[in-house]
Amino acid sequence: MSLIRDQAVVLGRLDYSETSQVIVLLTREHGKVRAIAKGIKRGTKQRFAAAIDLLELGSVVLSARQDRPHTLANITEWKQTRSLLGLREKLHRLHAGQYVAEITAALTEDWDPHAVMYDALVHALVVLGDADTPLPAVTAYQQKLLDEIGSWPRFDACVLCGRMDELTHFSSFEGGMICRHCEPTHIEKREVGPITRAMLIDISTTNDPTPAFDLLDYHISHLMGRAPKLSEALLTKTQRGHVR
Repeated sequence: MSLIRDQAVVLGRLDYSETSQVIVLLTREHGKVRAIAKGIKRGTKQRFAAAIDLLELGSVVLSARQDRPHTLANITEWKQTRSLLGLREKLHRLHAGQYVAEITAALTEDWDPHAVMYDALVHALVVLGDADTPLPAVTAYQQKLLDEIGSWPRFDACVLCGRMDELTHFSSFEGGMICRHCEPTHIEKREVGPITRAMLIDISTTNDPTPAFDLLDYHISHLMGRAPKLSEALLTKTQRGHVR
């Protein structure tokens, strides 16, 4: 096994025993890593027990074999570098942070580095720690994540015939907009209005990203095979599905 030093964000955690945790990290240089922190919750005379918390930012030392990506790495050292206490001051901030962590963990591969995505995630969490409304930061991160994994949809033309007008529906399976002529033959689709489509071509065109978040969450749900757990916490059912 080799020792790896990197910066990391905690995407998920699971208590493994009374003293250990299994941690899902997004590291800057090595991508998503699943690791075990043995004895992390065991206190000593010199220190209190200090479990690794969700959404922590820190520097990590891992003992890992990258030729065996499905084997848990070992966390030999963890040092928190930023606490992001603002995320825990308001529930909507925490929910937004948990949402971006969940979709990142679900849509990335182990040991597949995305430094740009890592930087975007850290930026999103920092912004959310002081945000009155979380959707602008979350929607910007949705876009960056989808772009980095190669799943950003096409919104400027029909993905089936190439027409650039009469774009009425979005299909996650097809990877973008479909026109009214191609739409009747497709089961998986969602009606999209011109305002929402314009937002997704240029997110800076609006101060209300709600429709854009809703559509991207729909797309992300199809990619994940399920809806993110925190979707409903960020957008109520009454806000969903409005065609704009």
